[in-house]
Amino acid sequence: MTIIPIASGKGGVGKSLLAANLGIVLANRGSRVAVADLDFGGSNLHLILGIRSAGRGIGTFLTNRETDFSKAIVETDYQGLSFIPGDGEIPGLANVSAGQKRKIINRLKKLDTDFLILDLGAGTSFTVMDFFLLSAKGVIVATPTPTSLVNAYLCI
Repeated sequence: MTIIPIASGKGGVGKSLLAANLGIVLANRGSRVAVADLDFGGSNLHLILGIRSAGRGIGTFLTNRETDFSKAIVETDYQGLSFIPGDGEIPGLANVSAGQKRKIINRLKKLDTDFLILDLGAGTSFTVMDFFLLSAKGVIVATPTPTSLVNAYLCI
């Protein structure tokens, strides 16, 4: 599996849009792709993928011991593309513990897919950086504004 983390130093620069489109392109080429919304404080990738509400996601998996991780995976309208919602509406989910992070990482690494695209939150928090470092290569998204460029540099 190839893991492609997508991050930025600043919010609103198009991480989720890039993650969704990259996932769709790879799936259209015949690859099995999973896109995970790991922006727990502001999950919105489901909207870009045309999914009104997933019902459950990573937050449900973390807060309900009876929920199996496979139940958090949602099939999309795009053949070969599955989606793992982040559940940004669950209070406190933006601040996952180290143990919860390990639990998520272990489940993500066990997915049977060709590509795993990680749509990360903005900034350089430990959570964002730990997910970003799941791969030796990743994507930093920026816009041509001073604040975005400076924050992207800090992220790098």
